[in-house]
Amino acid sequence: MVAVEVEPTESKKRGFWLTAFLLLMLVANPFTAFTYFSNPEAIIKVYPSLSEGLLYFMGILAVLNVVFAIAIWTWKKVGIYGIYGSMALAFLINLYIGIGIVGSLTGLIGVVIIYFTTKNRWQLFT
Repeated sequence: MVAVEVEPTESKKRGFWLTAFLLLMLVANPFTAFTYFSNPEAIIKVYPSLSEGLLYFMGILAVLNVVFAIAIWTWKKVGIYGIYGSMALAFLINLYIGIGIVGSLTGLIGVVIIYFTTKNRWQLFT
């Protein structure tokens, strides 16, 4: 018989800020994806340099962010790496469509939040 070591649940505490941010992601990203997929013309009207294909790609990124947030919730490192990659792509797309450096940099606040809320818990992620 093989003994399986189970991590005590009380040692895996997300903390308020990580929990709040993940819940925000789980609400905001489906809404964002729905908006991108259901009314692309309105968004393209605001950002004329945004192609329909790129808009749909951003919608897919929003859906992937939900997957990444669930992965972080379940203590998977892939979720953290996925969020970093997704937000880096969104930063570049924001620059491309003309949001500007300041507006694009505000989109990286999520990277900072994820970094600071997971760095002291890194050993808990698999």
